[in-house]
Amino acid sequence: MFLLPTVENILIVSMSLLKLQEKDCSVFGRLVLQHLRDNPQTNMNQLARQVKLSHAGLSWICLKRSNPDEQTAQRVAQVIGADLSKIARLVHENKLERLASLKALNYATRLDGDSLTRSIPIEDAIAGLNAVFHAFHYVIRSVPEIEKPTDFQMYKESYEIVRKQFLKNRIPLRKQKQTPD
Repeated sequence: MFLLPTVENILIVSMSLLKLQEKDCSVFGRLVLQHLRDNPQTNMNQLARQVKLSHAGLSWICLKRSNPDEQTAQRVAQVIGADLSKIARLVHENKLERLASLKALNYATRLDGDSLTRSIPIEDAIAGLNAVFHAFHYVIRSVPEIEKPTDFQMYKESYEIVRKQFLKNRIPLRKQKQTPD
């Protein structure tokens, strides 16, 4: 879901980020910047109009701390000639990267009454995201194309599964006690 920028973020975008810096952009944002470099006849204002956003709105969704929703991602993909499945993957990988930057990629559990928390490497979280996505594809391979969810929807669901099921803070597991034979 596309989150509306706060007043503070609007000021930041409008004052300093109308000229996006590559270092501030997600991989999705860098893809947009690459499109602008490859097409010098198109500027950010023109691209923003083509995807039905303001210049500030397009700048905002290119940042590491933001992501487009599915409809916006579709419009951007169509205009810049990118594969929507790739865009969906980049958007949801960026969400995990955002959690990593906030030090929120953690696995927590209880073992023999002790609480344990382990930091999950971003590479493992992204591999998990893609594994769940590919599992969805495998499970629905016999479903008619018209009835299948979009790749964006499957990546969104995959992200939620990874975030809620593997990266939550309370997973009640107990070590099994061995009984002598």
